[in-house]
Amino acid sequence: GAFRLLFHGTSLHGMQSVDPARRTEPLSYYTRSGPIGQVFADLGDRLGGLPVGAVGLGTGSIACFRQPGQPWTFFEIDPAVERIARDPRYFTFLRDCAPDAEVVLGDARLSLRQASDAGFGVLVLDAYSSDAIPLHLITREALALYLAKLAPGGVLVFHISNRHLDLEPVLGRLAADAGLTALVRRDLDVPREERRLGTHPSEYLVMARDVAHLEPLVVDKRWAPARRDAPLWTDDFSSLLSVFRWL
Repeated sequence: GAFRLLFHGTSLHGMQSVDPARRTEPLSYYTRSGPIGQVFADLGDRLGGLPVGAVGLGTGSIACFRQPGQPWTFFEIDPAVERIARDPRYFTFLRDCAPDAEVVLGDARLSLRQASDAGFGVLVLDAYSSDAIPLHLITREALALYLAKLAPGGVLVFHISNRHLDLEPVLGRLAADAGLTALVRRDLDVPREERRLGTHPSEYLVMARDVAHLEPLVVDKRWAPARRDAPLWTDDFSSLLSVFRWL
């Protein structure tokens, strides 16, 4: 009775408090105290209000990290997700925090090609937490596309919380192949009281062209260099078995 949640199958794609005082507070994997909140808090000023892109809309939780006047674009493949996120009977993150945010419907790998080159200060990839991940969004060729759309000094943010797959070494290997710096934060030990208030364990990985672009995350002990002990995934090769979490 305290939250409204969006599930697709068994995967949680966002939640919102029904308490009006907490209506604009990102919850679940997107809290201000978690990795994604830290990225926007610590790197947001340096990126100076540059546009933000996000692959995967969910409930629109991260829209509440938007700076005043900052352009935001979400890339979402499922029209039903946008209808739910924009319906105030269910969720109000978009309405309350980024009412002018654009939602581009379609496969993100195709839609992003139409976006301006070097246009995004932050590009969030939040399409990997489901039971079945879109493999074409986590290959060498996909990363090259993301980098083409990233502004100088920009940051890629990957949400990699996943019950079944350990995607850290895949992304670490992709980053190494592209000459990027990659850091990961595993926010897994969430106190019971924070869980009760809507915080879920989460894992995020960030990439940048230069280690200096990830200050001050680099000196934060919660962030560590990403493992890279996985084969290089391309449009012609991937190996889910190599990153499966065997229970």
